[in-house]
Amino acid sequence: MSARGADKALATARTTLMVLGICAAAGCSVLEPKPDTSRYFLLRSLAEEGPAPLDDLVLGLGPVTVPDYLDRSEMLDVVGPYELRYSSQNRWIEPLGEQIRRTLADNLRTMLRPDAIVEYPWYATDPVTLEVGVAFSAIRLDEGGVWRGSATWVLRDAATARALERSDHVFELGRGAVPPEDIARRLSEEMAGLADEIAAGVRRHHSANQER
Repeated sequence: MSARGADKALATARTTLMVLGICAAAGCSVLEPKPDTSRYFLLRSLAEEGPAPLDDLVLGLGPVTVPDYLDRSEMLDVVGPYELRYSSQNRWIEPLGEQIRRTLADNLRTMLRPDAIVEYPWYATDPVTLEVGVAFSAIRLDEGGVWRGSATWVLRDAATARALERSDHVFELGRGAVPPEDIARRLSEEMAGLADEIAAGVRRHHSANQER
């Protein structure tokens, strides 16, 4: 190494030692981990218990599908009318699709009190009597600046796969930049509302089956 290079290396080393010394005197460390500022959100089951348990009902739930861009642990931040961005701070406690499936099952279990709820995929030997599939659509911004979504559900006779009832549940999450806690609360409320619609359909067709 040349004399000039050696002098430069020595000066760099002295500067580094000086910075470390100042930092140590101030009680800090360049190796200190940065605090984790992540926030974690979950969906809650908000259903109220139904009027009577449905005996002899084994409900098959699924498939329950969510658009790929929503089925993640990262929450979406609304940046503008044409831009969404995955948050670096706000997260679901687990991928959103898993939370939706679990919350919907919990709501239906409370409302219907069936013999069992079997989540998709189930075996041919499972004694499923009615089955319901749910497909969530993309979240969209309407002309009034409100974020809206929908879920289409289809109730089928498990023995014949014949569609008995079909409906669209339309919901809104809020206007403009919606805070993450409001998104979690609104989705929890909508999961209960969706389950209430499905439960009503299940009760109608279960009663009809029992009367045959």
